[in-house]
Amino acid sequence: MKLKSAVFVVTAILLLSFTIEAQKLKVTSGKLKSLSDHKSFNMVYTYEDGLKIGKKTEAVYTAEKVADKNEDEAGSGDAWLVKWEENKQGGKFFDKFETLFNEVLESKGVSGSRDNSSATCTLTIDVYYMDPGYNVGISRRPAYVSMTATFTADGNELAVVNMVKAPGSGAGGYDFDAAYRISEGFEKSGKTLAKSLAKGAYK
Repeated sequence: MKLKSAVFVVTAILLLSFTIEAQKLKVTSGKLKSLSDHKSFNMVYTYEDGLKIGKKTEAVYTAEKVADKNEDEAGSGDAWLVKWEENKQGGKFFDKFETLFNEVLESKGVSGSRDNSSATCTLTIDVYYMDPGYNVGISRRPAYVSMTATFTADGNELAVVNMVKAPGSGAGGYDFDAAYRISEGFEKSGKTLAKSLAKGAYK
């Protein structure tokens, strides 16, 4: 009986892990196969004006973070805000997305990068939701990132993909830094989108 209970618990944990790792991806406009002639992408990264961090606006989230950290240690909140902006504009976030996107599609002869003047198609990533998650040792929850990917060429919109709640967490539970967890969500998004393109556009 004890063995059966243990097996049930392990199975439940594995199923939960699988659910957490899943990301919803939906083509909301156009078709991925319309990208088959494009092997080079100019990557443009933006954040929606109404970007939400969990249930809060970004302005509220960052203001609270800065105030809390400065209260604990003078100046640490201001330093955190500088790092937050650095990560948003590249740093840990979009670099992770781009790296995994290219790794997955390398075998297809497809690549993307910022300021790519020779690209035949533009891929615009617009982030509209981020949840930093948490890790306090005895309890943890992954970060989540949601974004849209819009493909355009010669002024025409070829496809739009909505990617909802990519989970971000580190192996072994050592993901105590929120920026790291979020970056893993970006990495997951790049990988998931690339895999979809590999199947839908570059078979």
